[in-house]
Amino acid sequence: MTELEDKLNAVNLELIKVQFRLSKRTRFRIYRKLESLLLANEALSRALDRLYQNVTEMGKYPHRPAAVALREWFLKDRAGISLSKAMDGWVPQSELYMIRAGEESGSLARALGAVRTMNARGQEMRQAVSYAVGYPAFMAVLVGFVIWTFSVNLIANMRANAPASVVASMGSVVSFSDFVTQWGLVIVFGIVVVAVVITSTLSFWRGSLRSRFDKYPPWSWYRVLQGSGFLMGLSALLGAQVPLKKSLEILGEQGNPWMRERIAATRQNVLAGHNLGESLRLTRMNFPSPEVAIDLEILAERSDVSVVIEQVADEWMQDQVEAMRAQAAVIRNVGMALVGGVIGWTMMSIFSVVGQMSKSGGGF
Repeated sequence: MTELEDKLNAVNLELIKVQFRLSKRTRFRIYRKLESLLLANEALSRALDRLYQNVTEMGKYPHRPAAVALREWFLKDRAGISLSKAMDGWVPQSELYMIRAGEESGSLARALGAVRTMNARGQEMRQAVSYAVGYPAFMAVLVGFVIWTFSVNLIANMRANAPASVVASMGSVVSFSDFVTQWGLVIVFGIVVVAVVITSTLSFWRGSLRSRFDKYPPWSWYRVLQGSGFLMGLSALLGAQVPLKKSLEILGEQGNPWMRERIAATRQNVLAGHNLGESLRLTRMNFPSPEVAIDLEILAERSDVSVVIEQVADEWMQDQVEAMRAQAAVIRNVGMALVGGVIGWTMMSIFSVVGQMSKSGGGF
């Protein structure tokens, strides 16, 4: 019975960890409070214990995910285990490496603040990418629905009830209807397959050909999203007094294959004696962008390089957000014009068919 209970407790603990990892609001509330306590020179063990009492409302709710997490972190801290190791499995890796870097540099409080800052700015980029991707997808679905309804439902019914002379006078409308009926689903399936392939290979496809594709949507959107995260993470690590070479190593360990290729190439150039901007430019991978590399090539020599990178990243992210919104606005206008044109063409075709049937004396 004891062995069974142990297994059930282990499963329950894993479920609590998943629940805690998914609750970003809860995690960031703890980060903010823990940062404040550490900045007030509170010992980590004492800070964790105070947070536990706060979350459980003085011990009344010890089974809340946040309470279980804080209790485990407190016990492991008392046992001499570092906070980053205690948090392993409780928080996403993208946050964990920042906390580990803060411990190594002796600036844990600053690292916790950097995690929250990086997430807030990353959220802006994700919203911009979602807007740029979502609206075109909506317009494509809308146009497809109009064309399918016109071709398969309306024209097909007209052809079934109209005299042969009227059907013959339909001309291109009949050909278009036949094409949509025969190939419409195939085209939709092909588009879905292409979208799935592109999406699933974004983080894995590497090489010189991928670097050229990264100049164009949707690959450029992915580059911007990942590049902004890279710059903010690098700024936070350097701000926590982690050396550039070590910072790149940490970021590379946490990155996907696409990101690791770019960071590894950049790190090799740094090891060869180049500054950060030169190292990014010499990779010839357009990462995170040629403009950022040029800016950093001049500014990376400053002693406050972490602040410089943060400023460059902020300016670049704002420019990219505006560019994505402008792209989405253009696509929206083109899409609306396309939908209007399709609807206008269908109405004109319907009026033409109705006119031919009236002349021939036919009816529905």
